[in-house]
Amino acid sequence: ESQGLFIFEGLENSILYTYGMLVSISLPKMPSGWALRMMTGWWWFYCLLVIVSYRASLTAILAKPEPKVTIDTLYELVNSPVRCGGWGEPERLFFTTSFDPDIHKIGLKFETTPDADRAVDRVASGTFAYYENSYFLLEAITRYWNRTKNNSLSGKEENKTTKNRNLHIMSDCIILMPISIGLEKNSPLKPRVDVFIQRVVEAGLIHKWLRDVMKESQDRYLSQQKEQVQALVNLRKFTGALVALGVGYGISLTAFIAEILHWHFVIQKDPLFDKYSMSRFYFCKKFK
Repeated sequence: ESQGLFIFEGLENSILYTYGMLVSISLPKMPSGWALRMMTGWWWFYCLLVIVSYRASLTAILAKPEPKVTIDTLYELVNSPVRCGGWGEPERLFFTTSFDPDIHKIGLKFETTPDADRAVDRVASGTFAYYENSYFLLEAITRYWNRTKNNSLSGKEENKTTKNRNLHIMSDCIILMPISIGLEKNSPLKPRVDVFIQRVVEAGLIHKWLRDVMKESQDRYLSQQKEQVQALVNLRKFTGALVALGVGYGISLTAFIAEILHWHFVIQKDPLFDKYSMSRFYFCKKFK
């Protein structure tokens, strides 16, 4: 009835050899029964899939970039602990006198910050949100990175927290303000100027001029965003993998020591133990 089972006759051996295949340990001898051969083959194939999936998952975890935490909506800005600020008092009045509840809440924590470079430094430290025109912010980001690069070349120390953060422009626009030319009220030049501006816009000159002027700032901002999503294996991720492997090795070593102790203090102390006839010993233990 047990013909062809060989090493799978006992429950203990079945468990050991079955889980041994999970760590790529081959069987000492293949069973002769075709039904058991098919089951063993499919189990071996399953173990290979599990091993490959585990290694692929570990590699993906190590190479996965850190999550990007940004503020892109007014709701997120209102509920965040960062302070807000802008260039002058008119901007603060716009927020405080607005009927929109979210904008009004921003106005309550709005600070007047005339120094743009200092405001950008606070943004880089993760404690401040600066309100300004998007093109001005692109130019401010370029100035910040140039200043940071010059400081690193000159040997000045840079805040590690600031260095690990990237500047980000919120995608949600508060005021859609088109490019315009200001004229005095009831100016006779307005109809002609309107025609001229319409033709300039339709010809795409406004878009081209903005693109030419902001090319350096735009390229620097895009390169910064690409650098942010690079999949690099840093020391912290590598240490996490070593900790996981260390825990696994620790559990395996504990089980191995427990097996040795069980062999020396339980199996060898048995009166029926005979190292020259182990099959008879296990047979007697099975039907004892």
